[in-house]
Amino acid sequence: KFTAFIAVLVVAFMAWQTFTAIDAAQGRLDREINKSGVLLVTGLVTLFDPRWVEDPASQQDLQAMLRGFLQSPGASQVLDLVAYDAKGQAVTTATGRQRFDRTLGRPVEDRNASEAGVQIVELLYEGMAVRSFSKSIPRGSSSQHESPFAGHLDVHLSAAEIDESRRDLATAMTKVSVTACLVAALGAFLLSSFLARPIRALVKDMKQVSLGDLDHQSRVRSSDELGDLAHAFNVMTASLKAAQEAKLAQREMEHELAVATRIQTRLLPSDIPPAPGFDIARHYAPAREVGGDYYDFIRIDEGHLGFVVADVSGKGIPASLIMTMTRSLLRMAAKGETSPVRPVELLNRFLTPDMNPGMFVTLTYCILDLKTHEMRLVRAGHNPPLLYSAKQGKLLVIQPRGMGVGIDREGSRFASELQLQRFVLHPGDVLVTYTDGIVEGKDGKDRSYSDERFREVVQANAHLGARDLAAAVVQDLAQHERGTEPSDDVTLIVVKAT
Repeated sequence: KFTAFIAVLVVAFMAWQTFTAIDAAQGRLDREINKSGVLLVTGLVTLFDPRWVEDPASQQDLQAMLRGFLQSPGASQVLDLVAYDAKGQAVTTATGRQRFDRTLGRPVEDRNASEAGVQIVELLYEGMAVRSFSKSIPRGSSSQHESPFAGHLDVHLSAAEIDESRRDLATAMTKVSVTACLVAALGAFLLSSFLARPIRALVKDMKQVSLGDLDHQSRVRSSDELGDLAHAFNVMTASLKAAQEAKLAQREMEHELAVATRIQTRLLPSDIPPAPGFDIARHYAPAREVGGDYYDFIRIDEGHLGFVVADVSGKGIPASLIMTMTRSLLRMAAKGETSPVRPVELLNRFLTPDMNPGMFVTLTYCILDLKTHEMRLVRAGHNPPLLYSAKQGKLLVIQPRGMGVGIDREGSRFASELQLQRFVLHPGDVLVTYTDGIVEGKDGKDRSYSDERFREVVQANAHLGARDLAAAVVQDLAQHERGTEPSDDVTLIVVKAT
């Protein structure tokens, strides 16, 4: 392949070079021929006596002069010379022809000939291809009404000899090109044979590795680029072995992660419990396969519905495990409790000892009285919920005191800080609980979505149903984060009194 490539490359280059050189050489040959023809016809015209074409008695002298020139050694390519009078009638020829056949021919452009007053035409003269050089013969003196020229002289050069000169030139240059191509092909063959030997050895090594033998090492030991290639091959083989082991470990991790994802998905509520008089919607989107956000709906009894939104510090599997523990403990603590205070205190008491230092959980736990429409709410260090009052037509920020679960290891300060918030949801009122993945969402310039923008979107869409309001928030957040990867989990619960 290397030989064929070099041969094709050299042939193509030499063909182009030969064609260009032949074209340039033939052009130069044509110019030289034209130059010779111009000089020839110009020199002959300077020797002319105008009376030779005007006086019939002098035409024998003209024919003798033309015949003498035609028979001279320097006129080997000249086929004939024809003199014409001022009317364009042939007066005499060097060959003595009285009548001859002549086509109109094709003019040949030549700047030097035009400057010398010579017209070049390629035509057929007596059936032979010729290149004719024609120049006017000036009069010695003329009256006002007479032409300044007594006639013109045509010098016919053999086009066959011109073509033969072209062919000889092209043949000589082609022979040189063919010889160069053959030498280059031979050199390429010898070079490729020299290079192919260690390459074949490397190919055998690669086949051995491709069969799964990642402990195989190449034995090519040269100090050139092929030796470097063999060394790189050995390094690559070792890297492949390490990568294969890492890939197996990654597959095992991905399998475990998939199992954790399925478990977490099952732990999150699949349906929203019925709540007469209320329109409830939720949205959950983890930033990774498993997330640290958590939401849940807890049926306390027939008249009370609890719901929680929580955020575990960190992400990934550790956060997912803490989220699972939070869900289990809160569900157990919430049984029969119509106030959210005690379940959250119990959650902090039992979860904190199992959490690593520095980890914590923030949450908002709400219990809705379905009969009185009273909402009881505690906030353990979480983002403050938003309450839209339809009566007042404005958005309120609910900020009861509270600290994150897991921060206070003793538990006494956590209980003293936890404050209960109570309010009634009137028709048209909307309560929005969420995680910081919304307000901290980043755009391409690392700018946060912000609490202000979030509150503006909630207030502008509070007249909509819960599902449409949640969709409006999610859509506006997606526009803000367009072109970037989500940096945190996003959880949102909207409760609207109807």
